[in-house]
Amino acid sequence: MEYRAVRNRIAVSINCLKLPISNEETLTILNQKGFKAVKVDIISLARECIGKSKYSRGVRSSEAPAVLDCSSFIKWLYGERGIWLPRRSIQQREVGQEVNLEEIIAGDVVFVSGRIDYYDHDLKDGVGHVGIASGEGTIIHAANKKSHVIETPIGKFIGKKFRGVRRYIPKDIEVLTFETPLGREIETADDIRWIVLQSL
Repeated sequence: MEYRAVRNRIAVSINCLKLPISNEETLTILNQKGFKAVKVDIISLARECIGKSKYSRGVRSSEAPAVLDCSSFIKWLYGERGIWLPRRSIQQREVGQEVNLEEIIAGDVVFVSGRIDYYDHDLKDGVGHVGIASGEGTIIHAANKKSHVIETPIGKFIGKKFRGVRRYIPKDIEVLTFETPLGREIETADDIRWIVLQSL
């Protein structure tokens, strides 16, 4: 997956940049250029929204995390990780790696039918709700105006409405999140490659 920046953050797999220097040398150059690696635990962030964030269907993405709906919640979480995702649940299901339910890990995004479904060609494949897997048998999701953000057992979340799982961070590849220096415009992870190459 080609990562696109969100605000001043960008997700990068150093190994995927295919640079002629070591990862350590790459990180040294980026540090000298003002890039700062930051740790972002999106599951902890998701849990912090329980009891705090308010639900409002169709809310602007810019209002997250104070006010959000199911898909803006996922978009915000991954944005904090430096990974741009589309706004709607049906669009989010079109990107990333398709994963079997039995292989689900923390951070995977689970799609189900909802009160109002989006669909392309097949109504029976409509997507109306989305949540993030905790890796502990639960899904954290922005449920509705009554419950807001909650954590639900995966079986209860899916019920008979399962519509798929997507993974945006590969299981066996290290993906770092960088805060970009002030005034430095970064659009994609590939921009990092060229910044490093120009420094050699």
